[in-house]
Amino acid sequence: MDLSREKTEIPCPGGGRSIKTTYGDLGRKSSLKSSKGHEYKFKSSDQSKLKRSMDKIGRLQKEFERDMERAQKEFGESLNNVISNADIILKR
Repeated sequence: MDLSREKTEIPCPGGGRSIKTTYGDLGRKSSLKSSKGHEYKFKSSDQSKLKRSMDKIGRLQKEFERDMERAQKEFGESLNNVISNADIILKR
């Protein structure tokens, strides 16, 4: 999941229609204007924090996916061992 490409809407600073954008644009562009001309001017320090947060979420997502893959493999092997190592009792 690339959070920078995720779409979001932020309220118009003048009370008009919401501004449609992406999280990446919020972290990259110095300002955003609404359709009415109202504008947000972003502070680069806040944008840097946003970018670091998005990067951290991306790293954690990848780590989670690796851990989940390992856990699913271990689960499959354990399930297979429970069944294949069980004593079988057949009734006549």
